[in-house]
Amino acid sequence: MMISILALATALASVLLMAGSLRMVAQDTFAALSDMAQRARVGGNLRARVAFAALWVLIFALSYM
Repeated sequence: MMISILALATALASVLLMAGSLRMVAQDTFAALSDMAQRARVGGNLRARVAFAALWVLIFALSYM
């Protein structure tokens, strides 16, 4: 019983920490993606990078099915 309570408390604390920093994670992700898109547009290889990203998304999606 004590282990279950400890496990639930740990899981709750993890969820609260993650939810508290979700805005910062979203902002950092947006900044990284927009920076990557800007560099890809300037470099002229946007199509190749999008195809590579789509390939990885397809691989991961198919591995979970």
